Amino acid sequence: MPRLSPLPRLAAGLIVLFLSPPAAAQNAPEWFSKVSIHGYVNQAYAVSDEHQIFGIPTEGTTDYRDLALQFRFDQDRRNAFVLQLRQERLGESPRQSEDVELDWAFYQRNVSDRFAFKLGRIPLPLGIFNEAGGAAATSPFFRPPNEFYERQYTSKTLDGALATVSFGKAGGWSFDVDGYFGQWALDQWESGQSADARNAWGGQVWANSPRTGVRFGGGAYRCTVEPGYKAAVDYLMLHGSIEADFDRVLLATEYLTGDLAEYGRYRAWYGQVGYRFTPRLSVHARGAVARIHLPINGHTLDAPLSDDVGLSINYAFHPSLLLKVEGHTNEGLMREDRPRNLYASPAETRYFIASVVASF
Repeated sequence: MPRLSPLPRLAAGLIVLFLSPPAAAQNAPEWFSKVSIHGYVNQAYAVSDEHQIFGIPTEGTTDYRDLALQFRFDQDRRNAFVLQLRQERLGESPRQSEDVELDWAFYQRNVSDRFAFKLGRIPLPLGIFNEAGGAAATSPFFRPPNEFYERQYTSKTLDGALATVSFGKAGGWSFDVDGYFGQWALDQWESGQSADARNAWGGQVWANSPRTGVRFGGGAYRCTVEPGYKAAVDYLMLHGSIEADFDRVLLATEYLTGDLAEYGRYRAWYGQVGYRFTPRLSVHARGAVARIHLPINGHTLDAPLSDDVGLSINYAFHPSLLLKVEGHTNEGLMREDRPRNLYASPAETRYFIASVVASF
């Protein structure tokens, strides 16, 4: 029988604990009532047909999952402490790790109803899904589009400080403004390791429209990347987002572009649309594109990294138990069964993912 990794064992133990009779509930210390525990398990089977892509081999794998366990302590209405552990297993991907990582660990201070700040390891305010509290439960696909959230150019988290200001309604509009500074780690294709992104600073603005569920976002960041084997360079990235929930129809689109100094220029875009047939059943389609423009040996190269089209069917057995079945066609340079070659012709690969998300 395969051995569970530490995070699934811990999650299973906590579920059993909370489902067991609260015999000693009256003897629990007062502070325990201020602790909340949440989490999710996103387990999948994935297979590709031509080439390995996103860690998905042609022979298929069940070693494809995303697990998170969050502890939150609300000392009072102004002070909170959050810690989240996470493990991602992506089949045969060279980027994955056996380790459970410290995903979030921060202190939050609500100075007023309009101003708050966080210190520690914080969800980076970039786009729709980095702060969505676990994309497993919020994305209709196994994970958000890799093209926009590619970790060679963006990050899930920030080690530093974040301040948030909310402005009151003007003509029915309200605004949430984030400003941050600190550092994070970026993936590197060449080595499969991480590069340090230091002296990072940036911000994001969300404009919430008078219509509930419709918002527009935009932001930028600058950081100094130290790859470890070359001189440090500065990245400057710009991003924009639109998200709309019209009850039955769901729309989302995001755009990312950035100057990578001597590494060229990266740009990515995706569009996503969904339709709820019933409160349990929904269908979603997504198209995503990624390109990189590189100066090489006195000339420039435009490399088609990824053109990905996917269709996903979601069925909710229960508000906390969701089945996702999705199929994708990808044409580009994302195949992982040979070294990355930006001069190569794009390869076409189809891949399939069936996943079950349980949250608590």
